[in-house]
Amino acid sequence: MVVLAIMLMMVGCALGQAQRQAVRDQLRNQGGAPLKKARPDAGDPLAKVPGAAQRPKMGLSHYTFRLRSFDGTPLAASYYPSQLGNTTPVVMLIHEMGRSRKDFEDPVQDLKGQGFAEYLQGLGYAVFSMDLRWQGQNPRRALTASERPKLIEDLQAGYFFLVDRHNRGDLNLGKLGVIALGDGANLALAWAIQPGAAITIEGRPSDLSALALISPNPEGFGHVLGHGITALASRVPLLLVTGERDIPSKDAIQSVRQTVQRVRLSKIELFPSALHGYKLLRLEPKIISALTHFLETSLKNRPVEWEPQYNLTPVTFGDSQLVQNAIQAENPKNKAKNATVGPEKKAETPQQQKADLIQSKKNLPAPTPKSEPLDKND
Repeated sequence: MVVLAIMLMMVGCALGQAQRQAVRDQLRNQGGAPLKKARPDAGDPLAKVPGAAQRPKMGLSHYTFRLRSFDGTPLAASYYPSQLGNTTPVVMLIHEMGRSRKDFEDPVQDLKGQGFAEYLQGLGYAVFSMDLRWQGQNPRRALTASERPKLIEDLQAGYFFLVDRHNRGDLNLGKLGVIALGDGANLALAWAIQPGAAITIEGRPSDLSALALISPNPEGFGHVLGHGITALASRVPLLLVTGERDIPSKDAIQSVRQTVQRVRLSKIELFPSALHGYKLLRLEPKIISALTHFLETSLKNRPVEWEPQYNLTPVTFGDSQLVQNAIQAENPKNKAKNATVGPEKKAETPQQQKADLIQSKKNLPAPTPKSEPLDKND
Protein backbone atom coordinates (compact mmCIF):
# COMPACT_ATOMS: atom_id res chain seq x y z
CA MET A 1 0.00 0.00 0.00
CA VAL A 2 2.87 2.32 0.79
CA VAL A 3 4.49 1.59 -2.57
CA LEU A 4 1.16 2.10 -4.36
CA ALA A 5 0.61 5.41 -2.57
CA ILE A 6 4.09 6.61 -3.53
CA MET A 7 3.51 5.62 -7.16
CA LEU A 8 0.18 7.49 -7.25
CA MET A 9 1.83 10.59 -5.76
CA MET A 10 4.60 10.45 -8.38
CA VAL A 11 2.08 10.12 -11.21
CA GLY A 12 0.01 13.00 -9.81
CA CYS A 13 3.08 15.23 -9.52
CA ALA A 14 4.14 14.38 -13.06
CA LEU A 15 0.70 15.20 -14.46
CA GLY A 16 0.55 18.45 -12.51
CA GLN A 17 3.99 19.48 -13.71
CA ALA A 18 3.05 18.66 -17.30
CA GLN A 19 -0.08 20.79 -17.03
CA ARG A 20 1.82 23.73 -15.54
CA GLN A 21 4.46 23.46 -18.27
CA ALA A 22 1.73 23.46 -20.93
CA VAL A 23 0.29 26.68 -19.47
CA ARG A 24 3.73 28.30 -19.37
CA ASP A 25 4.40 27.26 -22.96
CA GLN A 26 1.08 28.74 -24.03
CA LEU A 27 1.79 32.05 -22.29
CA ARG A 28 5.28 32.26 -23.74
CA ASN A 29 3.98 31.20 -27.14
CA GLN A 30 7.04 28.99 -27.57
CA GLY A 31 7.58 27.18 -30.82
CA GLY A 32 4.91 29.07 -32.77
CA ALA A 33 4.12 32.34 -34.47
CA PRO A 34 3.50 35.39 -32.24
CA LEU A 35 -0.11 35.97 -31.26
CA LYS A 36 -1.91 38.31 -33.64
CA LYS A 37 -4.49 39.55 -31.15
CA ALA A 38 -4.27 41.08 -27.70
CA ARG A 39 -5.57 39.30 -24.66
CA PRO A 40 -9.13 40.02 -23.44
CA ASP A 41 -9.73 43.43 -21.89
CA ALA A 42 -10.04 41.97 -18.38
CA GLY A 43 -10.35 44.46 -15.56
CA ASP A 44 -8.92 47.42 -17.48
CA PRO A 45 -9.00 50.44 -15.12
CA LEU A 46 -8.95 52.88 -18.07
CA ALA A 47 -12.08 51.28 -19.53
CA LYS A 48 -13.99 52.39 -16.43
CA VAL A 49 -13.05 56.07 -16.78
CA PRO A 50 -16.11 58.26 -17.55
CA GLY A 51 -16.20 59.00 -21.26
CA ALA A 52 -13.69 56.30 -22.22
CA ALA A 53 -16.32 54.25 -24.06
CA GLN A 54 -16.93 57.25 -26.35
CA ARG A 55 -13.26 58.14 -26.75
CA PRO A 56 -12.79 60.70 -29.53
CA LYS A 57 -10.64 60.11 -32.55
CA MET A 58 -6.90 59.68 -32.10
CA GLY A 59 -5.10 62.84 -31.06
CA LEU A 60 -8.04 64.51 -29.31
CA SER A 61 -7.68 63.28 -25.74
CA HIS A 62 -5.45 61.62 -23.15
CA TYR A 63 -5.67 60.08 -19.69
CA THR A 64 -4.31 61.49 -16.43
CA PHE A 65 -3.94 59.30 -13.35
CA ARG A 66 -1.82 58.53 -10.29
CA LEU A 67 0.59 55.65 -10.77
CA ARG A 68 1.84 53.81 -7.69
CA SER A 69 5.57 53.13 -7.67
CA PHE A 70 6.93 49.92 -6.15
CA ASP A 71 7.20 51.47 -2.66
CA GLY A 72 3.63 52.83 -2.88
CA THR A 73 4.59 56.43 -3.69
CA PRO A 74 1.90 58.05 -5.91
CA LEU A 75 3.20 59.58 -9.15
CA ALA A 76 1.09 61.89 -11.32
CA ALA A 77 1.16 60.59 -14.89
CA SER A 78 -0.37 61.00 -18.36
CA TYR A 79 -1.01 58.48 -21.11
CA TYR A 80 -1.79 59.47 -24.70
CA PRO A 81 -3.21 56.40 -26.46
CA SER A 82 -3.14 55.59 -30.14
CA GLN A 83 -5.83 53.84 -32.15
CA LEU A 84 -3.36 51.86 -34.24
CA GLY A 85 -3.53 48.88 -31.87
CA ASN A 86 -0.62 46.51 -31.33
CA THR A 87 1.47 48.02 -34.14
CA THR A 88 1.77 51.31 -32.23
CA PRO A 89 5.25 52.56 -31.26
CA VAL A 90 5.45 54.15 -27.81
CA VAL A 91 7.51 57.03 -26.39
CA MET A 92 8.26 57.72 -22.72
CA LEU A 93 8.97 61.39 -21.89
CA ILE A 94 11.16 62.34 -18.88
CA HIS A 95 11.42 65.87 -17.52
CA GLU A 96 14.38 67.53 -15.80
CA MET A 97 14.97 68.25 -12.11
CA GLY A 98 12.52 70.72 -10.60
CA ARG A 99 10.20 70.60 -13.61
CA SER A 100 7.22 68.38 -14.53
CA ARG A 101 5.52 66.55 -17.39
CA LYS A 102 3.74 69.84 -18.13
CA ASP A 103 6.83 70.77 -20.16
CA PHE A 104 5.61 68.25 -22.74
CA GLU A 105 2.09 69.69 -22.70
CA ASP A 106 2.92 73.40 -23.04
CA PRO A 107 2.91 74.98 -26.52
CA VAL A 108 5.95 74.41 -28.72
CA GLN A 109 6.90 77.31 -30.99
CA ASP A 110 7.61 75.11 -34.01
CA LEU A 111 4.27 73.29 -33.63
CA LYS A 112 2.05 76.39 -33.75
CA GLY A 113 0.88 76.13 -30.17
CA GLN A 114 0.58 72.37 -29.91
CA GLY A 115 2.27 70.47 -27.08
CA PHE A 116 4.99 67.94 -27.84
CA ALA A 117 3.12 64.98 -26.32
CA GLU A 118 -0.01 65.79 -28.33
CA TYR A 119 2.09 66.17 -31.46
CA LEU A 120 3.65 62.72 -31.07
CA GLN A 121 0.21 61.24 -30.42
CA GLY A 122 -1.02 62.79 -33.66
CA LEU A 123 1.86 61.10 -35.52
CA GLY A 124 0.60 57.71 -34.35
CA TYR A 125 2.74 57.19 -31.22
CA ALA A 126 1.40 56.20 -27.83
CA VAL A 127 2.96 58.58 -25.29
CA PHE A 128 3.59 58.20 -21.55
CA SER A 129 4.89 60.88 -19.17
CA MET A 130 4.98 61.24 -15.40
CA ASP A 131 6.13 63.63 -12.71
CA LEU A 132 9.16 62.28 -10.89
CA ARG A 133 8.68 61.86 -7.14
CA TRP A 134 8.44 65.03 -5.04
CA GLN A 135 8.08 67.13 -8.22
CA GLY A 136 5.28 68.44 -10.43
CA GLN A 137 1.80 67.48 -9.22
CA ASN A 138 3.20 65.07 -6.65
CA PRO A 139 3.70 66.04 -3.00
CA ARG A 140 6.59 68.50 -3.06
CA ARG A 141 9.80 68.35 -1.05
CA ALA A 142 13.56 68.24 -1.63
CA LEU A 143 14.97 65.04 -3.09
CA THR A 144 17.76 63.58 -0.96
CA ALA A 145 20.81 61.81 -2.36
CA SER A 146 19.70 58.54 -0.75
CA GLU A 147 16.43 58.71 -2.72
CA ARG A 148 18.06 58.85 -6.16
CA PRO A 149 17.80 55.07 -6.72
CA LYS A 150 14.05 55.42 -6.17
CA LEU A 151 13.87 57.60 -9.30
CA ILE A 152 15.16 54.69 -11.37
CA GLU A 153 12.53 52.45 -9.77
CA ASP A 154 9.88 55.04 -10.68
CA LEU A 155 10.90 54.88 -14.35
CA GLN A 156 10.69 51.10 -14.20
CA ALA A 157 7.19 51.39 -12.69
CA GLY A 158 6.22 53.57 -15.65
CA TYR A 159 7.62 50.90 -17.96
CA PHE A 160 5.50 48.22 -16.27
CA PHE A 161 2.41 50.38 -16.83
CA LEU A 162 3.29 50.23 -20.53
CA VAL A 163 3.73 46.45 -20.29
CA ASP A 164 0.10 46.24 -19.18
CA ARG A 165 -1.04 48.43 -22.08
CA HIS A 166 1.06 46.27 -24.42
CA ASN A 167 -0.64 43.07 -23.23
CA ARG A 168 -4.03 44.72 -23.80
CA GLY A 169 -3.08 45.41 -27.42
CA ASP A 170 -2.78 49.21 -27.08
CA LEU A 171 0.81 49.34 -28.32
CA ASN A 172 3.93 47.35 -29.22
CA LEU A 173 6.68 47.60 -26.61
CA GLY A 174 9.10 46.18 -29.14
CA LYS A 175 9.06 49.79 -30.41
CA LEU A 176 9.84 51.67 -27.20
CA GLY A 177 11.61 55.02 -27.30
CA VAL A 178 12.60 57.48 -24.56
CA ILE A 179 13.08 61.25 -24.82
CA ALA A 180 14.58 62.94 -21.76
CA LEU A 181 15.54 66.53 -20.90
CA GLY A 182 18.46 67.99 -18.95
CA ASP A 183 19.51 65.96 -15.92
CA GLY A 184 16.48 63.78 -16.67
CA ALA A 185 18.55 62.59 -19.65
CA ASN A 186 21.27 61.41 -17.25
CA LEU A 187 18.59 59.65 -15.20
CA ALA A 188 17.12 57.95 -18.27
CA LEU A 189 20.56 56.72 -19.25
CA ALA A 190 21.22 55.37 -15.74
CA TRP A 191 17.88 53.54 -15.82
CA ALA A 192 18.51 52.08 -19.27
CA ILE A 193 21.79 50.41 -18.25
CA GLN A 194 20.36 48.83 -15.07
CA PRO A 195 19.94 45.03 -15.13
CA GLY A 196 16.26 44.38 -15.76
CA ALA A 197 15.45 47.85 -17.06
CA ALA A 198 12.77 47.69 -19.76
CA ILE A 199 12.70 43.90 -19.39
CA THR A 200 9.76 41.95 -17.98
CA ILE A 201 11.56 38.64 -17.48
CA GLU A 202 15.19 37.55 -17.21
CA GLY A 203 16.74 36.30 -20.42
CA ARG A 204 14.71 38.52 -22.75
CA PRO A 205 16.43 41.41 -24.54
CA SER A 206 15.48 44.96 -23.60
CA ASP A 207 12.48 46.64 -25.21
CA LEU A 208 14.33 49.94 -25.48
CA SER A 209 14.82 50.74 -29.16
CA ALA A 210 15.74 54.45 -29.19
CA LEU A 211 16.99 57.01 -26.66
CA ALA A 212 17.06 60.77 -27.32
CA LEU A 213 18.90 62.95 -24.78
CA ILE A 214 18.25 66.70 -24.95
CA SER A 215 20.79 68.92 -23.13
CA PRO A 216 22.28 66.15 -20.97
CA ASN A 217 24.54 67.35 -18.17
CA PRO A 218 28.07 66.13 -17.41
CA GLU A 219 26.47 64.74 -14.24
CA GLY A 220 22.76 64.72 -13.36
CA PHE A 221 20.91 63.09 -10.47
CA GLY A 222 24.34 61.71 -9.49
CA HIS A 223 24.88 59.93 -12.85
CA VAL A 224 27.85 60.74 -15.10
CA LEU A 225 26.95 60.96 -18.79
CA GLY A 226 30.12 59.26 -20.06
CA HIS A 227 29.63 56.13 -17.95
CA GLY A 228 26.12 55.49 -19.25
CA ILE A 229 26.99 56.23 -22.88
CA THR A 230 29.89 53.79 -22.83
CA ALA A 231 27.66 51.03 -21.50
CA LEU A 232 24.71 51.66 -23.84
CA ALA A 233 26.06 53.05 -27.12
CA SER A 234 26.59 49.68 -28.79
CA ARG A 235 23.11 48.39 -27.83
CA VAL A 236 20.63 51.22 -28.48
CA PRO A 237 20.45 53.98 -31.14
CA LEU A 238 21.16 57.34 -29.47
CA LEU A 239 20.41 60.94 -30.37
CA LEU A 240 22.25 63.60 -28.34
CA VAL A 241 21.06 67.18 -28.84
CA THR A 242 22.21 70.45 -27.26
CA GLY A 243 22.92 74.11 -27.95
CA GLU A 244 26.37 75.21 -29.08
CA ARG A 245 26.43 77.92 -26.41
CA ASP A 246 25.22 75.60 -23.65
CA ILE A 247 28.86 74.96 -22.75
CA PRO A 248 28.58 72.31 -19.97
CA SER A 249 26.18 70.19 -22.02
CA LYS A 250 28.11 70.71 -25.24
CA ASP A 251 31.41 69.68 -23.63
CA ALA A 252 29.79 66.59 -22.13
CA ILE A 253 28.41 65.54 -25.52
CA GLN A 254 31.66 66.25 -27.33
CA SER A 255 33.49 63.98 -24.88
CA VAL A 256 31.38 60.99 -25.99
CA ARG A 257 31.04 61.92 -29.68
CA GLN A 258 33.42 59.24 -30.92
CA THR A 259 31.64 56.51 -28.92
CA VAL A 260 28.20 57.56 -30.10
CA GLN A 261 28.97 57.96 -33.77
CA ARG A 262 30.40 54.47 -34.12
CA VAL A 263 26.81 53.20 -34.35
CA ARG A 264 25.08 53.77 -37.70
CA LEU A 265 21.71 55.02 -36.36
CA SER A 266 23.18 57.12 -33.54
CA LYS A 267 23.69 60.84 -34.05
CA ILE A 268 24.77 64.09 -32.37
CA GLU A 269 23.21 67.43 -33.30
CA LEU A 270 24.21 70.91 -32.12
CA PHE A 271 21.97 73.95 -32.54
CA PRO A 272 23.07 77.62 -32.51
CA SER A 273 21.56 78.32 -29.10
CA ALA A 274 22.29 78.77 -25.40
CA LEU A 275 18.90 77.34 -24.40
CA HIS A 276 18.86 74.27 -22.18
CA GLY A 277 16.44 71.39 -21.64
CA TYR A 278 12.75 72.19 -21.96
CA LYS A 279 13.48 75.70 -23.32
CA LEU A 280 15.51 74.19 -26.15
CA LEU A 281 12.68 71.76 -26.93
CA ARG A 282 9.99 74.44 -26.96
CA LEU A 283 11.79 77.36 -28.59
CA GLU A 284 14.56 76.11 -30.87
CA PRO A 285 13.52 75.80 -34.55
CA LYS A 286 14.15 72.46 -36.28
CA ILE A 287 14.68 70.45 -33.09
CA ILE A 288 11.26 68.86 -33.50
CA SER A 289 12.08 67.68 -37.01
CA ALA A 290 15.37 66.19 -35.73
CA LEU A 291 13.54 64.27 -33.01
CA THR A 292 10.74 62.98 -35.23
CA HIS A 293 13.21 61.87 -37.92
CA PHE A 294 15.22 59.96 -35.31
CA LEU A 295 12.10 58.27 -33.92
CA GLU A 296 10.88 57.36 -37.39
CA THR A 297 14.12 55.76 -38.54
CA SER A 298 15.09 53.96 -35.33
CA LEU A 299 11.70 53.21 -33.79
CA LYS A 300 8.58 53.62 -35.91
CA ASN A 301 9.85 51.65 -38.91
CA ARG A 302 11.18 48.71 -36.88
CA PRO A 303 9.74 45.43 -38.25
CA VAL A 304 8.80 43.99 -34.83
CA GLU A 305 5.87 41.62 -34.42
CA TRP A 306 3.64 42.03 -31.37
CA GLU A 307 3.74 39.17 -28.88
CA PRO A 308 2.57 38.99 -25.25
CA GLN A 309 4.96 39.63 -22.39
CA TYR A 310 5.18 38.46 -18.83
CA ASN A 311 4.01 41.03 -16.31
CA LEU A 312 5.50 39.64 -13.10
CA THR A 313 5.49 43.00 -11.32
CA PRO A 314 2.18 44.74 -12.09
CA VAL A 315 1.68 48.30 -10.89
CA THR A 316 -1.55 49.93 -9.78
CA PHE A 317 -3.00 53.32 -10.57
CA GLY A 318 -6.15 55.32 -9.85
CA ASP A 319 -7.80 58.76 -9.94
CA SER A 320 -8.02 58.37 -13.73
CA GLN A 321 -9.61 61.01 -15.95
CA LEU A 322 -10.07 61.41 -19.68
CA VAL A 323 -8.97 64.92 -20.72
CA GLN A 324 -9.28 66.81 -23.98
CA ASN A 325 -5.99 67.81 -25.52
CA ALA A 326 -5.25 71.52 -25.19
CA ILE A 327 -5.19 72.18 -28.92
CA GLN A 328 -8.74 70.81 -29.15
CA ALA A 329 -10.01 72.64 -26.09
CA GLU A 330 -8.90 75.95 -27.66
CA ASN A 331 -10.74 75.20 -30.93
CA PRO A 332 -13.70 77.62 -31.28
CA LYS A 333 -15.99 74.67 -32.01
CA ASN A 334 -15.08 73.14 -28.66
CA LYS A 335 -15.31 76.22 -26.42
CA ALA A 336 -18.67 75.13 -25.09
CA LYS A 337 -17.37 71.66 -24.34
CA ASN A 338 -15.66 70.61 -21.15
CA ALA A 339 -11.91 70.09 -20.91
CA THR A 340 -12.54 66.96 -18.86
CA VAL A 341 -14.77 64.29 -20.32
CA GLY A 342 -16.86 62.98 -17.44
CA PRO A 343 -20.17 63.27 -15.64
CA GLU A 344 -19.00 65.85 -13.14
CA LYS A 345 -19.30 68.65 -15.76
CA LYS A 346 -22.52 68.42 -17.73
CA ALA A 347 -23.97 70.82 -20.25
CA GLU A 348 -26.69 73.08 -18.88
CA THR A 349 -30.31 72.26 -19.63
CA PRO A 350 -32.57 74.92 -21.25
CA GLN A 351 -34.23 75.49 -17.85
CA GLN A 352 -30.84 76.13 -16.23
CA GLN A 353 -29.84 78.51 -19.01
CA LYS A 354 -33.14 80.45 -18.56
CA ALA A 355 -32.58 80.62 -14.81
CA ASP A 356 -29.04 81.93 -15.34
CA LEU A 357 -30.36 84.61 -17.71
CA ILE A 358 -33.00 85.79 -15.17
CA GLN A 359 -30.33 85.76 -12.45
CA SER A 360 -27.95 87.89 -14.52
CA LYS A 361 -30.70 90.45 -15.26
CA LYS A 362 -31.23 90.89 -11.54
CA ASN A 363 -27.48 91.55 -11.18
CA LEU A 364 -27.27 88.75 -8.69
CA PRO A 365 -24.38 86.25 -8.61
CA ALA A 366 -25.22 82.90 -10.17
CA PRO A 367 -25.41 80.01 -7.72
CA THR A 368 -22.13 78.20 -7.32
CA PRO A 369 -22.26 74.55 -8.37
CA LYS A 370 -21.35 72.01 -5.76
CA SER A 371 -17.79 70.85 -6.16
CA GLU A 372 -16.62 67.27 -6.01
CA PRO A 373 -14.53 66.36 -2.95
CA LEU A 374 -10.83 66.48 -3.63
CA ASP A 375 -8.86 63.28 -3.60
CA LYS A 376 -6.62 63.04 -0.57
CA ASN A 377 -3.61 62.69 -2.87
CA ASP A 378 -4.38 65.89 -4.80
